[in-house]
Amino acid sequence: MADDAPGFDFLRYCRPGMVLQTRDRRDARITAVAPETGLISGTVQMLGPCAWHADGRFHQAPADAAGPWDLMPPAEHRPAVAHRRESLAAALQSEAGNPGCCD
Repeated sequence: MADDAPGFDFLRYCRPGMVLQTRDRRDARITAVAPETGLISGTVQMLGPCAWHADGRFHQAPADAAGPWDLMPPAEHRPAVAHRRESLAAALQSEAGNPGCCD
């Protein structure tokens, strides 16, 4: 979550009844915020009850890894992303090698 909104504090922002989205764009309705435990509770479409840490990471994520059920900050709190645009022909001719290769 930290790479999407550095420093965004879901624990302070979230209120019961508000709806945010997960990384996979499902609606997440917040049901409770517990500062004493550092957890945010809610329900997610087609998933059911969930909990998140103050930084939006899904509470039961394996090894605390980022995943599709992490909370996304509201659009006005997300950093702008600059998309690189280049023709495919130019990319294939570049000195950087094959941009589509994963080797």
